[in-house]
This record gives sequence, C-alpha cells and structure tokens, in this order.
Amino acid sequence: MLFSLLINLWGAIVPLIFLLPSALFRSRKIADFGAKIWSKVSIWMLKKICGVDYKIIGAENILHEPCIFACKHQSMWETIIMHLIIKRPVYAYKKELELIPFYGWFLKVMSGIKVDRKGGAHSLKSVVNQAKYYLAHGQSIVIFPQGTRVGVGAKIDQYPYQSGISALYKACNVKVVPVALNSGIYWPKRGAIKKRGTILIEFLSAIDVGLPRHEFEKELTQIIEESSAKLAIDKIDVSIA
Repeated sequence: MLFSLLINLWGAIVPLIFLLPSALFRSRKIADFGAKIWSKVSIWMLKKICGVDYKIIGAENILHEPCIFACKHQSMWETIIMHLIIKRPVYAYKKELELIPFYGWFLKVMSGIKVDRKGGAHSLKSVVNQAKYYLAHGQSIVIFPQGTRVGVGAKIDQYPYQSGISALYKACNVKVVPVALNSGIYWPKRGAIKKRGTILIEFLSAIDVGLPRHEFEKELTQIIEESSAKLAIDKIDVSIA
C-alpha cells in the first residue's frame, strides 16, 4: 500500500515539475527526461519498499538503431522500465489515458503514440504515421502486441496478438525486437501486493524486415510466448536487502 501511495504521489509531482517547461519550450526532450527521472525513482522505490529487483537477459539484442520493441505485457512494470533501458522510448497508449489529471496531461507533451481503439482503419493509419515520424527522428517504439495486461499463463486465444504490430512491421520497414518477461509474478495485474524477487526481462534476437505477414505473426507470437513461459519457470525468488 505504501508503494502504491508513493508512486501515485510521485506520478503527480513529476508532471508538475516538467509539464510547464515542456509546454513552454515545446520540447518533448524535456518531457522525456522527466519520464526517465520518474522511472528511476519508481524502480528504486519498488526495490527498497517491495523488495522487487530486475535482471536483463540478452542485452546484446537491444538494437541502437530505430526499431520496434514488441513486449509482453503483464504488469505496470514494463511501462516504467523501458525508459531506463532504451533511449527516449516511444510508447503506444490509449487516448483515454490523456483524461487522467497530471499523468494524462504529461502524456500529451512527451513522446508517445496515441491510439483510438474505436477509430478503426483511420486510427490504425494514424498510429502508423506517428510511428514513422518517431522512427525517422531516431527514436524506437515500444508496443504491447496483445494490447492489454495479460496474467501469467493466460492463453493467447483469450488475449490474441492484435493487428497493429503487423501493420507497423509492414509499413515502417524496421526490425522488431521481441521482449519476454515474467513481471506478472511479482507485480500482478490485479491487487496491490508485490511479491519479493527478481523480475526477468529478456530481449530476443530481432526479426528482420521483409517477412510475409503470417510468418512474422507466427514467429513473433511463438518467440514471446515460449520465452515468457520459460522465464515464469526460471524465476529467481530472492530477498533483496
């Protein structure tokens, strides 16, 4: 409960500090720096208060060229950590989040791809155009292919991979790095209780450009699902001083 209180309070303080200068100077870089500061402190609090640390596997697979990171989504943790691993990552987020006081206002000024889930083909075209803009300016995209947080062990027929990742892969002509993790073990989708231990996040070999859509979807799904299932078994349950 203490962690939830503090991270929400910290989530209100950071926008208050960085929102005005970001808007005044029309600078996403200032806002993105604020997001990184928020992430650093949030991860520090998670370790000190809840005893949850993390370990990166496959760091050599993290591309430094603009690309798309297709990440398994089990908890809020992965919406935080990429700011500390990737330089100025661009998250795709549902537009309703902009209605949240402070946090939502801050989303509007920092790097991000707004998604209108009810917009159909027009929304998908907008997402592709936004992604192309950021990639052209040297930033990488972080997308959660299933579109929502998924509990550990949940079947993909319940939470299928959405068409957005395939559309981006085809239209943007950049590599896609699959990312597996087991964050849901320690920071469940529901409930305020965090389990002590070490979250494992694994960056896998990039999928090169040019695959037919069905081959890309099959390879991406198989890699992420099999690797995440293995990480759930290979979890490191250690107490952190």
